[in-house]
This record gives sequence, structure tokens and C-alpha cells, in this order.
Amino acid sequence: MAGIRNIVAKGREILEVDFSNCKDAKMIDVLMDARKLLINGKKKQLVLALFNEKNFLTPKFMEHFRSDQREEAIAVIERQAIVGFNEVKRQIINGYNIIYNRNMQMFDTKEEAIDFLLNS
Repeated sequence: MAGIRNIVAKGREILEVDFSNCKDAKMIDVLMDARKLLINGKKKQLVLALFNEKNFLTPKFMEHFRSDQREEAIAVIERQAIVGFNEVKRQIINGYNIIYNRNMQMFDTKEEAIDFLLNS
């Protein structure tokens, strides 16, 4: 189910941002809501983003992803993991990581992503 929630794993809080089954406009809404929570929380945060095969990284979504409070949100992200990307989406994010000097890691399962967030 799309939306944002806090989960706790091994005593650590993780902000789970679920884009599953969202279309472009809803993805942008979820993204902006997550950024507001991150910025207003004013503390370092682990972030887990969930996608699936019904999501598309449209130019409109990527425009918001690259701008709209990006720097403020990045400042409070301790570590970020992504689940549910196919090879094309992985390449888009790999390019983003290189261009913007980011280190978003991509995983096949939620369990692998959580393990990375907690143990890196």
C-alpha cells in the first residue's frame, strides 16, 4: 500500500516510503510528503523506498526527485535503500548516483535492504 510509515527493526527506526502501484502524480505526492517528514524531523534517518513493476520513473517524477527540497532532505538521510527496481530503473539511479554524488543502494528484497540499512 502506497504511503509513508516508520518501521522499527533491531531497535532502529526506518522511514519506509512505499511507491508501490502508484502512478506519477501519487508518486510525486508521496515523495514530497516523505521529504517534509525528513526535513521537519531534523535528525539523521534511514530511508527505505519501495517500488514495483507498476511504477515508472517519468521525467516529471525525476524532475521533482532532482529538485524540490532535495538538498534539505539529503542532509538528514543517513543511508538509503531501494527495493523493486528492474534493470532500466537501476541504471537511471546509478546515473543519478554518479551525477549527484549519492549512494542509494538497490536490492531485490526488503530484507536485504533492511540488513544494509542496519549493518553498514
